[in-house]
Amino acid sequence: MAPFDEAAWDALLSRAVAAGASDIHLAAETPAFIRAEGKLQKIPEAVASAADVEALLDRLLSPRQQQRYRERFEADFAYAHGGQRYRVNAFRQRTGPALALRRIPGSIPLLRDLGTPAVMEEYLQEETGLLLVTGRAGSGKTTTLASYLDAINGTRAAHIITLEDPVEYVHTSRHSLISQRELDTDFFSFAGALRSALREDPDILLVGELRDADTIATALSAAETGHLVLASLHTQTAAEAVLRIESFFPPEQQLQIRYQLAAVLQLVVSQRLLPAVGGGRVCAAEVVAATAAVRNLVRQGKVQQLPSAILSGAARGMTTMSRAVGELRAAGRISGETASRYLP
Repeated sequence: MAPFDEAAWDALLSRAVAAGASDIHLAAETPAFIRAEGKLQKIPEAVASAADVEALLDRLLSPRQQQRYRERFEADFAYAHGGQRYRVNAFRQRTGPALALRRIPGSIPLLRDLGTPAVMEEYLQEETGLLLVTGRAGSGKTTTLASYLDAINGTRAAHIITLEDPVEYVHTSRHSLISQRELDTDFFSFAGALRSALREDPDILLVGELRDADTIATALSAAETGHLVLASLHTQTAAEAVLRIESFFPPEQQLQIRYQLAAVLQLVVSQRLLPAVGGGRVCAAEVVAATAAVRNLVRQGKVQQLPSAILSGAARGMTTMSRAVGELRAAGRISGETASRYLP
């Protein structure tokens, strides 16, 4: 097996960029893989030994990140190479160390170019509350939130503080002042950083992911006190998002959390990226706007009735995932086979 040196690493990244790959996977003693248009492709000639991957990690990780990797056998970080940025997760598996890289587009796309629901643009002037973007890993949540912030940055003056793990899209302050903070580099816990951010004169707070009860409670309190909070969750529907938030708390707190969530919720966008006709991927999204009926269902814990509320709220831009997929099929943007596979 030929050594997997710096030149081989450069060649792998160049090949992934040329293929338009979204992800790159490199694991010790195993051929590398890339994911292009949602499909994994093996790169047989790119095989690294455990020592090769360890040497690569020594080059990529900062001293603090190396310490975290040694302690936890995993580390998340951002990496720039050849004018391209990547979000990287380093971890260990059976054959040794491994890397998973997600390629970040060189520029922040416009909301309308992403194919996200048009109703999102109606919330660009929103000043308070909670806006959630949900979906499985790789569904474009980070890109949607970055595009939303970029649209605000281009139209209004606001102090935006982001808490990310790691920083993916880099924003340049235009109309807005944007302060981007990264876990383990600029802060050590989301909940602590969120509490600190409330003393930093923010208008808008972005929490990369709601991942524990303390962070969620602080985010809800921030939204209650007059801030706009943007966040992501790994759920595929709006109903699942409500249940997921609730599940972080013990039963005796869940009623209070539902009341808080009902009071501050503004919009939930649950999205998927589907294979498009002719190549590439297209966004399908379920949308829930916090109407009085929706807030009441959330407050009462009757989230199983949300689909009915969505259907009756079409005039407010609400739509189910089934309808979103059906509209893409009718427009010829996805095939019938794809529509059948992804219909809920």
